[in-house]
Amino acid sequence: MDLSFNQDQELINNSVEKFIAESYDSETRRKIVNSKNGYSEDIWKQFAELGWLALPFKEEDGGFGGDLIDLMIIMKAFGKGLVVEPYISSVVLSGGLLSLCPNSDLRSNLIKEIIEGQSLISFAFSEPNSRFNFFDVSTTAEFKKDKWLINGHKSVVFGVGQANYVIVSARTSGDRMHNEGISLFCIKSDVNGLNIQDYQTVDGFRAGEVILNNVEVPKENLISVENNANQIISEAIYKTLVATNAEASGIMQKMYEMTLEYIKTRKQFGVHIGRFQVIQHRTVEMLILSDEMDSLSNMSALKGYKTINGKKAIISGKINIGLGGRKLGQEAVQLHGGMGVTDEMEIGQYFKRLTMLDTFLGNSDFYLNEFSQLGE
Repeated sequence: MDLSFNQDQELINNSVEKFIAESYDSETRRKIVNSKNGYSEDIWKQFAELGWLALPFKEEDGGFGGDLIDLMIIMKAFGKGLVVEPYISSVVLSGGLLSLCPNSDLRSNLIKEIIEGQSLISFAFSEPNSRFNFFDVSTTAEFKKDKWLINGHKSVVFGVGQANYVIVSARTSGDRMHNEGISLFCIKSDVNGLNIQDYQTVDGFRAGEVILNNVEVPKENLISVENNANQIISEAIYKTLVATNAEASGIMQKMYEMTLEYIKTRKQFGVHIGRFQVIQHRTVEMLILSDEMDSLSNMSALKGYKTINGKKAIISGKINIGLGGRKLGQEAVQLHGGMGVTDEMEIGQYFKRLTMLDTFLGNSDFYLNEFSQLGE
């Protein structure tokens, strides 16, 4: 199988890697992480100008019609650069949901605003007692007097403090655990009754708690088919997992390269530690783990999520983040010594992000169970 990039994909790869090298060094990232917004508006505008925000959207929606391979290329480079801008939460996950929703003026306008870099959107699906089950929804939406009234609590909503709009999954019929009966609503983040508690996660990204107390939503802000959002949510999650696998692959490759460079320069007893055979064995194992993740990421992007085998490939990559990724991260930090866990050393920042990606949208234990239920 020929896994080489075509001309357009090479251009995407070169442009992202050039941007990371020239405009996104570790000091720039630290300043962005410690800023009020947690992301750079200037850099986000550059993403729009370079076409990266439009890439995953279909041409009829104003995008460039990029496929999962194109998305993988961008996310792998973002992983290497440890980019903290909310691309995965706003463009991939929330944008993916909007792409799958029925046509409407609101949907079209939101996609246009995402592509132009004017708006950020966050998807609120997780609840305090739902664990990683996307269809365990207690938040309710009741239609009264020609509008929807939404009540509930959403937890660990990524990028919600930065978002202009929040897509909320709410139950419009059925019991809490039913897959059916879930609908999607788009709500402005400053609407009355919507309370957002923003906080920084351990990897420098942002998330928040969302409390909805009698939030009034116009009927046209129901962006999915009523009671039938489960398939849309599932497909958007799988697409986001492809991006997550790619980001993890980029992080693991970068951690291996950083560790290899470190053992070539660090001396102990007057000798570079990279000359010790046991250190060489451990770095070879790191290379194998990095290459495994790269292969799984490629396979998940190539197969997609339309078939059982494709879903298995995607889930296998996600599981490996929590297994191979953790092993590689631990080795990288240990080979750096005590300095590996300090904020001053980049290796620790990469490991924190890799650890968060393990639990993002479900940890390895959750997806092992999902894999077993897919069947043949």
